[in-house]
Amino acid sequence: MNAIAKLIMIRLIALLALIMGANTALYAQTGEAGTQSVLNLGYSARALGIGRAYVAIADDPTAVFWNPSGLELIPRISLTLFHTSLYEGTTFDFIGFAYPTLQFGTVGIGYARVAVGDIPVVDEFNIRQGVAHYEMSELYLAYAKKLPLNLTTGLTFKIDRQEFDFTNLVTSGIGLDLGIMYRPQSESGLFRGLSIGLQFQNLIKPQLKLGAEREVLPNQLRIGVLKSVLIGEAGNMNVALDYWKSELESGRFHAGTEYNFREIGAIRLGYDQNSVAFGAGLAYKFMQIDYSYGNLSEDNEFSATHRFSVTFNLGKSREELFFVSEEKRRQRERELVEQTREDERERFINERLQKGKEYLDEERYLDAYAEFQQVVSVDPFNKEATALFDSTNSLIQSSLDQRLQQSISEAIDKELAQENKRFVQLHFDRGQVFLQKNQFTDALIEFNLALERSPEDPIITQAINTAQRRLNEQVRNLVLRGRQEFQQGNYSDALRILSEAMVLSPDDPQLQNEVNTLANRIKVQQYVQEALQYYEIGDYQEALSLFEEALSLDPSNQTIQQYIEKSKRGAGAEDIKLDPDAERLYIVGTEYFLAGDYEEALKVWRGISERYPFTKKIQDAIKNAEDRLRRTREN
Repeated sequence: MNAIAKLIMIRLIALLALIMGANTALYAQTGEAGTQSVLNLGYSARALGIGRAYVAIADDPTAVFWNPSGLELIPRISLTLFHTSLYEGTTFDFIGFAYPTLQFGTVGIGYARVAVGDIPVVDEFNIRQGVAHYEMSELYLAYAKKLPLNLTTGLTFKIDRQEFDFTNLVTSGIGLDLGIMYRPQSESGLFRGLSIGLQFQNLIKPQLKLGAEREVLPNQLRIGVLKSVLIGEAGNMNVALDYWKSELESGRFHAGTEYNFREIGAIRLGYDQNSVAFGAGLAYKFMQIDYSYGNLSEDNEFSATHRFSVTFNLGKSREELFFVSEEKRRQRERELVEQTREDERERFINERLQKGKEYLDEERYLDAYAEFQQVVSVDPFNKEATALFDSTNSLIQSSLDQRLQQSISEAIDKELAQENKRFVQLHFDRGQVFLQKNQFTDALIEFNLALERSPEDPIITQAINTAQRRLNEQVRNLVLRGRQEFQQGNYSDALRILSEAMVLSPDDPQLQNEVNTLANRIKVQQYVQEALQYYEIGDYQEALSLFEEALSLDPSNQTIQQYIEKSKRGAGAEDIKLDPDAERLYIVGTEYFLAGDYEEALKVWRGISERYPFTKKIQDAIKNAEDRLRRTREN
């Protein structure tokens, strides 16, 4: 590097060193040395407004710098833009983007840039040689994922770059930051609203060499604590404290406080390097605008500056995506049910066709007729089944007619025999019609009437046996369906189905016992459903009365007993909006739910329910998790 370039670099680095408040000699020395980057000032007007005490907060895209684990706190796709002017025409800009997912963590990217332009260049004789431009930038690629025990961790991979255009010098290096955040799910006064954050910056140190000098960016440990306190029903106060320790500097504290009102506006005050900072924020729909004012130089060498950032919150939140995901899951379940039904239908058709053909080979024409008729009833356009059905019916009619004609020819009273034939044919045909309609009791009546006029006729006897067999099959199927509905809690459907079986088999004592049990369950269910409707709208006295009626029919039902206690406590209770901390815990529970950890989700939501026992949103979530946990255990 020539003498002019060295002079320019020394002056430029001195300027940047003043901005950072670091020792100028560190930047001017040759060889390898540790230096602080001006990019280490940090981004986000909100963070700067609370004195840069942001390690335990970091819930926007700037978390790629402050604490990458905070990316998991972002509920929806977010984009942040930041700008400020430093000193001597130096501009400082950042853009960050965060993309949260339901199950796979959150990805963040960011880009920061500090640039100084129009730097006058003079030689050792103070003769102007032109102007120069210097720029340093940092590219961030970050990922965060929630872990068990209420821990969240994140990593930021970064690429540092410096450029000095007057001498065409460019250098770059890579680094790695680690972030951890702990937010206990506790409702106790000490731990409620608590957040602890830790960031280890430059776990891998970027090394930059612009010319002959090598800069090794030092590592730095940052520890932060946040305590969020509710202020009435409309807002909350965040109090944050950070401790930063670099290998090149002694430790220092950063502190700040922030008051949020109804998630609409915020005011902030911070203590930052022996100076005071303040700021404010405004949220409207999907956009949040933040402003802060303060001095970033350590000894106030330069005047205070204005800082601005804008955050755009885009798309659906994780909660909304959760409901979308649930709807897709239900749609898949419906499609699976339809596919299962179609598979069962095909299996039914194939089995009945095969069985009918076997009966046909055995000359059991009525049994074959019944099997083919069942296929035609579910698949009217099945040509094979239709042809076999018609063919079998023709065989039945031909066989019956032959025997009746033989009876006429052998009878002494031809007229009476002819009348018997008409009677038998009429009731046999009626029996076949009832058999096709699955009205087996009526079919048996008709077939037995026909048998009285034509005793021991093998065709009529076979028809009676077929109808009785089909009747027994129907009763067994109804009992099986009724028990399945009963196990699934569909008591009304179970009672209706078993009652149908009872009509077909009225002398079965086991069926009678099941029907009586279900009738009692249905009364309990009706009382409970009606009581829950009153409970949801806040009419706790009416709900209490109905719950007590249900408990009298089912005294051991603990769920009803719990609702009775809640109804007794619930008179006059109001359903209020969740505070920010409870809303955060609700999202934590949702994450457990989506990961399939229904027990943990229940613990979180039940903890919220202790404070908000009558919030429909929480009660619905608890019920959903309880139902899913029950199904999982049953399977």
